[in-house]
Amino acid sequence: MSRRQQSRRRHRAERRERDPAAPTPSPLPPAPPARPWLTDVSYTGLLGGLTGALPVSARAVEILATGDVSRVWAVPLFAIGAVYVPAIWVSVRPVANRRNVYRWVLVVSLVAMVIGAVAISPTLAGLLLVPSSLLAIAAGVLFSRPPRA
Repeated sequence: MSRRQQSRRRHRAERRERDPAAPTPSPLPPAPPARPWLTDVSYTGLLGGLTGALPVSARAVEILATGDVSRVWAVPLFAIGAVYVPAIWVSVRPVANRRNVYRWVLVVSLVAMVIGAVAISPTLAGLLLVPSSLLAIAAGVLFSRPPRA
């Protein structure tokens, strides 16, 4: 009998003796632990918060830098931009009341949109329309599933 045949018989005997319910050792190393801060991100809320905060704040910085209008107009624009910061924060952090925060930011955003359209410029309402829509989707106001019974 050749060495190869002996080796095969020995391995077959070992396999027969082994418990079939015992786990076989994995040749791969264990996977790294999941990172919940990457998996529990609300991208719709994050996008809504960023599209609300960045353009309005950029316009406020432009007013401060160029001075083409009174610099007092930068204050309400910074305030409107600061409204979206909680939406950005709860989008990237796992919190229990994420939808409630989105709803409150949406309410303040809609009020700012109406007041801004009347007092400042109608283009402000157009500028805040996209982030308000994204936050409404993230909050479950638009395109939400019916509640479970």
